[in-house]
Amino acid sequence: MENVLTQAVRVSAGLAFAAAATGGIWALGIDYQPAPHTGVLICVWAAAGFALVRAVLLWVRRVRGRRLAQPAVAGVSLEKGSRASRRREWDLLDAVPYGLEGWAKARQLATNFLILAACMTAVTLPSLPEGDSLTVKLQRTGAEVADVTVVEQPRVIRKSYDDDDRDRVVGYVVEMVVSVPQGPARLTLGWVERSELPRTGERMSVLWSRENPSLGGITGTASELHRLADARWKVNPAGGNVWAGVALVFGLCMLPWVFLFALGLEGETLQELAWSPGVQSVHALIILCAAYGYTPALTGHSAHGLQALFQAGGWLLIASMLFSPAYQLIKENRS
Repeated sequence: MENVLTQAVRVSAGLAFAAAATGGIWALGIDYQPAPHTGVLICVWAAAGFALVRAVLLWVRRVRGRRLAQPAVAGVSLEKGSRASRRREWDLLDAVPYGLEGWAKARQLATNFLILAACMTAVTLPSLPEGDSLTVKLQRTGAEVADVTVVEQPRVIRKSYDDDDRDRVVGYVVEMVVSVPQGPARLTLGWVERSELPRTGERMSVLWSRENPSLGGITGTASELHRLADARWKVNPAGGNVWAGVALVFGLCMLPWVFLFALGLEGETLQELAWSPGVQSVHALIILCAAYGYTPALTGHSAHGLQALFQAGGWLLIASMLFSPAYQLIKENRS
């Protein structure tokens, strides 16, 4: 039974790692796809579920080990200093299987990299378009890209001014009417942000829907709009928004800890952390909170209340998992 529980813990850990890795890789290319992102969502909740199963199995294994240890210690005379007796006490009381030093460090290093990748991905998820956004509506009704011409003087809705010179305009929010070749002679584009006021006769690229022209359209670079029209899984190396830059900077700052809390610790310490019911229960809770918080972003809905809190700070919770060995180090130094 003990061996069955041990193998079950290892299998659940491997499945949680595989689900999280698959979800992370999948999430790299969903920037141009409309919500919901069901595949990524399934992977996220699968990782959370397997992490929870692992924690429960570890508690079962710990409780069972202590129950077996009592009659073993009371009914059998164990010679002091015997390697067999120490090994038996280690297996039954501490419930930490033997592990190779190199394997323990390699496993922890891979886990730390996955945690960092998940953290960086979580930073960018709230910036995904919601299911009722104009972009998603256009994609669902057969979005296509057209080179259009401004046919009317744009109507200025709002102006932005320089912080240092309040008389200098640095941006506009306008409503434009454009003409689409082989399409509507008048297509209204509402709430377009521009650094300069568009002029009549100016040409630009627009994403619009031939099936539903009343939706209007959105402007942007031709390459970006074509990717949105294709709606295919495609990795965006440039990031596409400011949160991708934040994720990159944060990842670089956290990278030293990834190596420190894997290669800088003894294999025995890493083994104890991996088989600690308390530590793995905290990890499972963090993953569950993150999955709950990022579900709205992956389904295309807005987050509210506690869910919004987990969505805003979930990436910090995930990053905190890197520092789990810190408690063990403090505990060892005090003893």
